[in-house]
Amino acid sequence: MRKSSQVLMGAVSLVAVVTGVQVGANAKSANGFTPIPTVPTTDPTPSPTKTPTGKPTPTHTGTPTPTPTKTTPTPTKPPTKPPTTPPSTKVSHTSSPVYYRFGTVQLTVTKTGTKITNINLDQAGATNGRSAAFPYLVSLAISAQSGSFDTSMMSGATYSTDAFMSALNDALSQF
Repeated sequence: MRKSSQVLMGAVSLVAVVTGVQVGANAKSANGFTPIPTVPTTDPTPSPTKTPTGKPTPTHTGTPTPTPTKTTPTPTKPPTKPPTTPPSTKVSHTSSPVYYRFGTVQLTVTKTGTKITNINLDQAGATNGRSAAFPYLVSLAISAQSGSFDTSMMSGATYSTDAFMSALNDALSQF
């Protein structure tokens, strides 16, 4: 045999042995057999030590007596009043214009407190009657109180709907 073949066979054999050891180490017995541990165990009970007089001195192996701990009561905080919120103020933000295939959409969203109260269509251009979708989209957005809502009942206004939602999310991101 050539030297290179011997080296290759040696490496293959080594890999096979290592793999076998790893498989054996991770193997679980099907019949509940538990192998004997290979690490020697030590007796946890110490043996008595001899004193210079020759008599064994017993060692105490019981549990230690816990020392009493004194608990200091923690002072309770007086109840805090909920923060008073200022009267609801109206805040409006205008989106950037969104240019799409059939026109331009730009919105001004007004919030009173955290609630969307009005959406004004600053630019709502759409050709061939597609602008009819915008009032419906405004009512859906106010009902949902967010920039994402179900538009599955609409058809034929996909581009206009996408442009409206993009403008709405742009305005809402400014709050």
